[in-house]
Amino acid sequence: MKNNLTNSNATTLLAICLLLPAVAPVQAESQITGQTQEQTGQNYQIPAGSLTSVLNRFALEAGVSVLFDPAITKNRTSAGLQGEYRIGEGFSLLLRGTGLSFRIENNGQQVTVYDPAASLIEAPVGTLMLDTMQVVAQSGSRSQIYERADGTSIIGRTEMDRTGPRHASEILQSTAGVYTATNEQNPSVSVNIRGLKDFGRVNMNIDGMRQNFQRSGHGQRNGEMFFDTEFLSEVEVQKGAYAGAGGAGASGGVATFKTLEADDIIAADKTSGGRLRLASGVGKWANGQNPSGSLVLAFRPTDRTDVLIGYSRKDSDQYEPGTQGDAVYWGQNDYYINTGIVNGTGQEMESWIAKANWHITDDLILKASAISTTTRYGESSAIDTDQASTYKEYQKYCDTDSDYYGQYPDFCASYSYDSEGIYPITSTNDTDTQSYALDLYYNPDSHWINAQAKLYQVSTHNISQDSDDSYSVTTHTDTLGGLLSNRSEWSSGHTHLMLDYGIEVFQDRNRPDADSEVLSDNDVDLLAGSTPEGKRQLTGLWLSSNWQYRRLTLTPAIRWETYRLWGNTGFYDSDARADSETYGEQLWQYADIDVDRSDNRWLPSLGLAYDLIQDPSNQLQLFASGGLSWRPPQITETLTASTQPSHVTAVNTYPNWMLEPEETRSWELGFNWQLTSQKNPQNTLSVKLLHYYNRTENYIIYGTGTATPGFVGTPFYAYSSMYVNALNDLIYEGEELQLDFTFYNFYGGLNLTRTERGYTRFNDHEDWGLLYNAWALGGPDGEDPSSYCPDYVNEDCIAAGTLYFPPEPEWTGKITLGARLLDNTLDIGMTLTGATQTGQYGSLWGTLDGTEDVAGEKIGLRPYTVLDAYGSYQLSEALQLGFNLKNITDREYIQAMGDGMVLTYAPGRTLTANLQWGF
Repeated sequence: MKNNLTNSNATTLLAICLLLPAVAPVQAESQITGQTQEQTGQNYQIPAGSLTSVLNRFALEAGVSVLFDPAITKNRTSAGLQGEYRIGEGFSLLLRGTGLSFRIENNGQQVTVYDPAASLIEAPVGTLMLDTMQVVAQSGSRSQIYERADGTSIIGRTEMDRTGPRHASEILQSTAGVYTATNEQNPSVSVNIRGLKDFGRVNMNIDGMRQNFQRSGHGQRNGEMFFDTEFLSEVEVQKGAYAGAGGAGASGGVATFKTLEADDIIAADKTSGGRLRLASGVGKWANGQNPSGSLVLAFRPTDRTDVLIGYSRKDSDQYEPGTQGDAVYWGQNDYYINTGIVNGTGQEMESWIAKANWHITDDLILKASAISTTTRYGESSAIDTDQASTYKEYQKYCDTDSDYYGQYPDFCASYSYDSEGIYPITSTNDTDTQSYALDLYYNPDSHWINAQAKLYQVSTHNISQDSDDSYSVTTHTDTLGGLLSNRSEWSSGHTHLMLDYGIEVFQDRNRPDADSEVLSDNDVDLLAGSTPEGKRQLTGLWLSSNWQYRRLTLTPAIRWETYRLWGNTGFYDSDARADSETYGEQLWQYADIDVDRSDNRWLPSLGLAYDLIQDPSNQLQLFASGGLSWRPPQITETLTASTQPSHVTAVNTYPNWMLEPEETRSWELGFNWQLTSQKNPQNTLSVKLLHYYNRTENYIIYGTGTATPGFVGTPFYAYSSMYVNALNDLIYEGEELQLDFTFYNFYGGLNLTRTERGYTRFNDHEDWGLLYNAWALGGPDGEDPSSYCPDYVNEDCIAAGTLYFPPEPEWTGKITLGARLLDNTLDIGMTLTGATQTGQYGSLWGTLDGTEDVAGEKIGLRPYTVLDAYGSYQLSEALQLGFNLKNITDREYIQAMGDGMVLTYAPGRTLTANLQWGF
């Protein structure tokens, strides 16, 4: 804009402008010392990039409007912002070395960035040439992903509220490149990134605190986290090899669940504030949604301290599934399970959160955090296949149109189908998770120091009581971790270099227990051993760099990681040998084993980005990255010695202390494209499209039909199983598309993922899936497994397939279309979520994979699309009303990657109303 001034005023203004270079820092500081300065800062994780994009993102996250002339930021870069800052501090750091200045205006609501030298030279007499343009960023956290030269996905608070999650995993479903192994009966979340999940392949953390709880069972969830979505502010998913804090031992990526800060609750001109949220099911479509809610309070006792506390409670009854369409291709079983209710989906959850920040000095901040979640829920080990089979017989013999009608009249007259008992509850679970952390941030006025230290402790305790009260199993995991990192930067002309380096250490300890008045002591020990006692420690050092020169950015990095795992295990072994007189006779004795394994790796990675187009209204960035990551064996995989007493034939799981760490080589190639209308900056289009590939060597799977050293005979499923390294490599590749647009009052988004799973060839076998050595610990003579290869095993002593390894759908996607009306007080829209289904491994289909025809019929789960609607109305500045109408068409379906044994149908049509009051 241009302001015309009188000549006299212009002379005075020119004199003031001459002093700007000298007084700008002082003026900025004086503005900060006012109302804005009194606010405590918030945490920012803004990567380095073009100055235009970095300023835009910072202003969006800080909640202020930024004004500047695009010409002054063109071809300039910024080191980004990592840590906790106030608004003035953030702009000072972002503009360091650029020659630009800023001023805070309108009571801290607007920031103007300008070039003091240009203002002096180019301003004609009588006119102040600001020529500023407001950069309007896309609303919500998704706008950040198009500034990242990788496949990062971000789910903000706005997106979560539009989802209206009943189950916590819903906030991630259909996120590009992300899946969740969901059992609707279990409130825990297991994150799958590009096909990799469980056993620490994905670092699932809350505010940097790793949630490493693992519990063995039929859930494809050997890695679970419990949290309340009410306290979340954002979820960030980094995919593939990650050279930074949190990347140690995570081959799939890092999923960070960020929680609320005091600045999210307290208004800019206040010293205290609160947020009350209530939600409840409505009328006949309530579908088990009981009244639930949360209350969060925040205070600023002084200008250097803030405190946040919150409490949440959720309560739900069992729900009804959808009634339209079919969820499953029942294939060779040729029956359809009709259920009126999904047992075990009634759940209770109580959570609390407490945080405190102390700005000890202008450069030093101490932060304390505590989060607790307690849940109670029931689980089924599998659907009631006996009842389903009997119902199949009823359909066959009792249907008047059947050729067999009349053969069993007594059966038809007496049979009663329990449509509300198809998911029999086999256990009740009580789970408590507590996370505590201390963070220290030190950021003096120096290019070389921007340091953070973190110490945290996470404890998850689960008690599972079987429905017959015959036994209970306690699974307890403690994680103690620490982190020390620093960031240094250097700029000269068009060159900017940033170094990020540090060390992280964490240790997991399992403390299982079991109790029974029915089972023998040995059976109780085996029951507790399903998630065995032991310790695992992992240490990682990293050095990553970000080197920018004009349009080119290079990000080479190197990590060194080492692990140690120790504990005691054992199994019953045979001393029979193939060349002995007792050949074929098993002479059993218990083998006690002390395990102490360690290993280390150097893990390099490299990223490249090039800004092909840098026009403010048309930005196109090309990027590529690749790296090596690893995943050392977990306690459960190494030390497990157990059996499942609920099986008719006992399934024994033996330890494998010979496991090798997995190594994953991954790369991605893609682009970011952002278009902004010059006439109306509110009209934008942003696109991220990429291809990814990851290949894992020594992939660890749960293999059945394995043999222990000294075993003579035929290994088969019911006899022995153990975790083994695959002989061939597991490959995932595919494409991810993330798109967002705004057009006047309308907006929309698209997430789309294509996933393909494959395997490398192994001795001319490429269609068998993952292959493993049936004699993983050695043959009867304790030698190489190939020393003993009976005829019933192929010439290489290998076995194929594994239990509970559900395939990912080939396609998943989500479309969002919405509008902001009535001066942006009304936000209303719809989402369409869908997935192709590729089948499950489970008791109903054995190891049948995908929708391959069996006897001319399809198997597995059907594809689905689900239509949802949402809306919110800002009744006043403080009060907001809203609703979520889910599964509008009442579709019967099972979530992608749903549990393969329980096959829990997703909820049918559900309507909830919600209220949010800020005060």
